[in-house]
Amino acid sequence: MAVEIYQHLLDKICAAYFENDFDAFQNALHVPHRYSTKGNEQLITTCAQMKEAFDAFRGYLKGLGVTDFIRICTGAAVLTPTKIIASHTTEFLRNGNRLRDPYEVWATLEFIEGTWRVTSSENAINDTSWQAMAFRQGATLKDTPRPARTEQ
Repeated sequence: MAVEIYQHLLDKICAAYFENDFDAFQNALHVPHRYSTKGNEQLITTCAQMKEAFDAFRGYLKGLGVTDFIRICTGAAVLTPTKIIASHTTEFLRNGNRLRDPYEVWATLEFIEGTWRVTSSENAINDTSWQAMAFRQGATLKDTPRPARTEQ
């Protein structure tokens, strides 16, 4: 059952990116959300930050021409009635061609407000990878004051 729950969330998240459906994405993840890579950890504490991360990640997918975003659950276990730990592989394709080697992700899911949500993820990617930068951008942009635009 844990594998099915997690795979459903993975499918929902992938579809949300391609369909630009932030509501579906937001319902699959929980704020606060801890996102870590090799060498860095981000904590997304607001829905505005989550939206910024979502938009940045979609932008990177689109910029690379990703046509298929595959996430497959490789394992999941129920720890308590309200907590699951799980893992999956992530792969990015453009017209059937792999853009990079698949990488592993470990996640924690919690049953919150009547639904399962991902509360944290550990990604086996370098902190300088484009995926990490996209998500990190969202975690930091909303907390950083932006200068007013001026006409030139």
